[in-house]
Amino acid sequence: MSKIISTIIAFFLSANTYTVVYMQESGEETEQTTIITEDIVQKIPKEKISPIKAVSGNPAETTTKSSWWSYPSNIKQVTRSGDDLLVLVNKEYQLPSTYAPTDLVSICNNVTNVRCVNNTNFLIRNIVISDLQEMVNAATNDGIDLSIRSAYRSYTTQQSTYNYWLSMNGGNVGATDQVSARPGHSQHQLGTAIDFSSGEINDGLSGTFASTKASKWLADNAWKYGFVIGYPAGYESVTGYMYESWHYRYIGKTNAQDMVNSGMILELYLRSLN
Repeated sequence: MSKIISTIIAFFLSANTYTVVYMQESGEETEQTTIITEDIVQKIPKEKISPIKAVSGNPAETTTKSSWWSYPSNIKQVTRSGDDLLVLVNKEYQLPSTYAPTDLVSICNNVTNVRCVNNTNFLIRNIVISDLQEMVNAATNDGIDLSIRSAYRSYTTQQSTYNYWLSMNGGNVGATDQVSARPGHSQHQLGTAIDFSSGEINDGLSGTFASTKASKWLADNAWKYGFVIGYPAGYESVTGYMYESWHYRYIGKTNAQDMVNSGMILELYLRSLN
């Protein structure tokens, strides 16, 4: 059986497929696999994003087109506290393994009108709760159904997540780095990132979310409540990750408005401030 599985994985890799990562922390670890081929990715609608402003002097921008997912040789510690809503966490800047938010609370014990898939006790920083509730209420009033698939992940959970997908990708580091952050490099460790889904796709987590009403609503409105997409379509060589229509990070209403006004995506906006 293991031989058959290895053969299947090898086939997917040779066909340039990508595995979308999903793992959550709530006392237990859960995972789900979705395979997305390049042709499907190309058909996914892109968010309406203004032309980005260049931010020079960053090693990540010099990455060649063929290795946009690569980590630089010189990994640095974040320049702000992990508690700072504007801290830059990417493939160049990492959080300490010891960092964990001190104000984590249960999402579904504190936010109504949103489902936590499989009744999982997803955690998020308390500072996010008020604006998340306001956003969910607005979506509900507009007839939009939202559910949550993942939120806070500790350094240890992210390490397990990355190693799991490295194994699933047959040890192919390049393929894994396109879809999964290494421990210390994940926005989920901040406790301010959420992976959304909807009953429109049976609360699944895959590229099909991009075509839902929920995804379109978030793309148009999430920033009003302090949430911005982390890895938008068309900017893979900037973010270092495949497009994730479901992944949003909370940076606060004022900051989100400033980001939208700047015309930058989140990655470049944060680089300009760190």
